[in-house]
Amino acid sequence: MIAVRYERGVYLPRQELWLDPWDAKRFAFVSHAHADHIAPHKEIIVSERTARLMQSRLPGRRTEHILPFGKRGMVHGLDLMLLPAGHIFGSAQFFLFAGNETLLYTGDFKLRSGKSAEQAEWRKADTLIMETTFGVPRYRFPPTEEVVDQIVAFCRETIEDNRVPVLLGYSLGKAQEILCSLDGAGLTPMLHGSVYQMTRIYELFGQSFCKYLRYNSNDVSGKVLICPPSANHSRMLEKIARKRVAMISGWAVDPGAVYRYQVDTAFALSDHADYTDLLRYVELVQPRQVFTLHGFAAAFAADLRRRGIEAWALSEENQMEFTLAEPGTADASHAARKNAADTSATTESEFFAFANVGEVIAATPAKLEKIQLLANYLRGLTSEQLLIATPYFTGKAFAQIDPRTLQVGWAVIFRALQAATKIDDAEFHRIASTHGDAGKTAFEALDGRTTSQPFSLAESGKLFKDLHRARGPIAKAELLRNRFSMISPREGQYVVKILTGDLRIGLREGLVEEAIAKAFNASPEQVREANMLLGDIGQTALLASRNELARAELSIFRPIKCMLATPEPTPEAVWKRFAEAAGTSRELASPPPATVYLEDKFDGIRAQLHRNAQQVEIFSRDLRRITGQFPELADQARNFQEELIIDGEIIAFAEGREFTFFDLQKRLGRKSEGADLFARAAADVPVAFVIFDLLWLNGRSLLKAPLRERRRRLANVRLPSHFQVARVQRSGQFLSARQPRDVLV
Repeated sequence: MIAVRYERGVYLPRQELWLDPWDAKRFAFVSHAHADHIAPHKEIIVSERTARLMQSRLPGRRTEHILPFGKRGMVHGLDLMLLPAGHIFGSAQFFLFAGNETLLYTGDFKLRSGKSAEQAEWRKADTLIMETTFGVPRYRFPPTEEVVDQIVAFCRETIEDNRVPVLLGYSLGKAQEILCSLDGAGLTPMLHGSVYQMTRIYELFGQSFCKYLRYNSNDVSGKVLICPPSANHSRMLEKIARKRVAMISGWAVDPGAVYRYQVDTAFALSDHADYTDLLRYVELVQPRQVFTLHGFAAAFAADLRRRGIEAWALSEENQMEFTLAEPGTADASHAARKNAADTSATTESEFFAFANVGEVIAATPAKLEKIQLLANYLRGLTSEQLLIATPYFTGKAFAQIDPRTLQVGWAVIFRALQAATKIDDAEFHRIASTHGDAGKTAFEALDGRTTSQPFSLAESGKLFKDLHRARGPIAKAELLRNRFSMISPREGQYVVKILTGDLRIGLREGLVEEAIAKAFNASPEQVREANMLLGDIGQTALLASRNELARAELSIFRPIKCMLATPEPTPEAVWKRFAEAAGTSRELASPPPATVYLEDKFDGIRAQLHRNAQQVEIFSRDLRRITGQFPELADQARNFQEELIIDGEIIAFAEGREFTFFDLQKRLGRKSEGADLFARAAADVPVAFVIFDLLWLNGRSLLKAPLRERRRRLANVRLPSHFQVARVQRSGQFLSARQPRDVLV
């Protein structure tokens, strides 16, 4: 018989081929394009439609062996054929010829005919590896036509009651089946953005649908909204006051489905085979041995053995045998809920898709390819998702300008991981010491030890907000433990990466800005300027997606990122640098193409001061509020007569003399000391604010004004004590002076 192993995916060792593995492999078969079945493999066997969907959902370079259904072919010496699986658009089964032996791997499949997927086919095989999501007798679905009639009636009745019907189904597969089911019903479907994107790909391959609209918040009345389950309780749906929500899922057979999904009703329309069709499929294939996967794998294998068929559950977590309870008993209900969660683990999990893109970017060495991959991902996000996910790619849970902090260290993370997985101390320390990396430690610790559920980007945002609000390490660890217990290892790895601010996928903020520009056909310079002004790369991405980058403006008490100065040791180095920037080889003694101004270099910290009649705030170069560390500067700034924003440097300064940065360090890091301690610090280390530039004056931004005008206006500002203006020299004056001090260009 053909050798079969299971290691987070089916593995055929003699053929050196993986079938639907969770993690990236050198050579794999991918049955369909749901998120939990794709990974950044180097080489894949795939159907044409799945290949196209993968490029949309997981872009990147890979070798694709695309085979038409029903046609026998050779790939790396393997004699094989793909058969339609009936699960979703392009889903395929894998049929292998190995000498006198044959093997059929179903992937996720459905025998009932659907309107948005190819009809399933089969062949007799010696070994059958089959999914068994609904592998106990309680899961027998009603006739499809009957369920569709119920869905249509629900929509009509809801609209007649002046409410908006909302149908929840995964954006790839289920949503399109719902859309096809509404054809001829006289209803107007309106599609969530992610559903719309997938539906357009279907249409490229000739799939036709009834007339539909893309989601428009101002035009939902009388329409049928089709959304992914993750949209339930989202801001989008919360804005619709009068609505009724229905989950479309095979799990609707469970009596408690409406409570589990928190919906008004649920309809049992599935893209998987029910118990009756699972038994029927075994009869059709007539295998000598059966391996079961997913859902009720062990229970179904035991059922087959009682029927005289050699069958075993493949996946390690499903090795234990279930005692089949009568339908409706507590044991059966508990098993159903557990396996429902296992099966739906990462299917359509938005955070899993984010983590998967991160893994692809990390595995891609070329900068331009990283930018393209990220651009493709950002382009497919909704407005709400853009705001949340874009900062994640810079390693931050919140925008840079956002003062909130998580205060979650390694000790809290490790305590939460250990509590969620029940790993003993020795094993946990072995894992941690093996990796020396919190993210990788989280992945291995969670692998096979938790029950995954879909995790939306909105839920991830809420997790980080809750962590900020939680007080003390115990409360924070409990929040994390609860979330770790119900997400996949890959998602846990990326939650930890964000918590530690260390993504390690080869991105920096500048590349994220370039990806935003590429995603939304914007100028990179516009994106950089908007991000500088807003200090919020998520808001920058949102404005770019709406072609509204010009709306980003300087605003008082919203600090902006500073342009960093560059030290040059000699006049010759200054000239050379400008010549290279201009792309010329002009002699050092030649005049530059424009006037060059030089400033002294100060040994302090960059700061930005905002002042109006009611308030004064000082911000650091990383946009943190540091007013409390320099109360004497804030007090003196109230003596300005103007509303202004000034950019400059805080230095240790007393008796007309500048001191070193090491002196200033005694003032740094103070956050909440009492007034007496602040006064003592001010007495021990006096400071001054050296102004480089005037950015805002009396309600007007000066960012676009020439430096000459900004300096003229700054010269007319009456300076309080503790404030001085940096000396600026034209380059010619500097050359003649030949001062030994370093300068900033």
